[in-house]
Amino acid sequence: MKTIAINLNYLTLYGVSLMLLSALALTPLYSHAQININTDSSTSGTIEFTTGNESTTTTDGVIELEIGTESTSTDNSKTETGAQNSTSLRVNADGDAIAFAADVKSDTDLEVFAHNISETEEKVSEVEVDSEESGAWQAEVSYEHEGKLFGLMQVTLKSKTIVEVDEEGKLEVHSSLPWWNFMVTKKDHAEAEIESRIRNNATIMAAAEVEANATVKAQVVEAMVAELNAHTYIHSAINTK
Repeated sequence: MKTIAINLNYLTLYGVSLMLLSALALTPLYSHAQININTDSSTSGTIEFTTGNESTTTTDGVIELEIGTESTSTDNSKTETGAQNSTSLRVNADGDAIAFAADVKSDTDLEVFAHNISETEEKVSEVEVDSEESGAWQAEVSYEHEGKLFGLMQVTLKSKTIVEVDEEGKLEVHSSLPWWNFMVTKKDHAEAEIESRIRNNATIMAAAEVEANATVKAQVVEAMVAELNAHTYIHSAINTK
């Protein structure tokens, strides 16, 4: 009788090949797939399959295999009135989705409003309002602008526009783009013009002369967004000519 000896290393290699082929066959089912192989024979290693946020692990192997997805999706569709799906909006303790400055009555409402305006306004990516014990405060709006990189490729730049009011009521306005904006032409952002529009806005000027509460700060944010929208609309029309 003949004895057939099978080298376990070949079996392992064969098993690894089958796993890799199976993994490659599965990758079209995911928006992103990643395969990590640990071939360090000095460690015990694992075989790990990951799909989404769930994983199972088998020990005593030498391969780490990961198949998963890293993509996220958010429904950014707007209704005809410009409002986003209500599931993206935050609500206050009373269950009200504060979307207008006139509805802001407290600091909590202000936080809800700051989030919601970034959802309801297409070009607004983020809003932050910070206050100090001295009475000084500032509102910052991150806003998306279009332009052409090297005059060829359409790109989106995010500006940061800040209104600062110190404890004495002195008003400062700053607007800036990322450092690489010099490579972008036909931008719908003109720093000096935006700063001038916001600085001379009646609502913002009045806010610097009163003791700012949550409602006043929300009104400033709303006025900033309105001025940015108007500025962008005008320059977008100019750039399309």
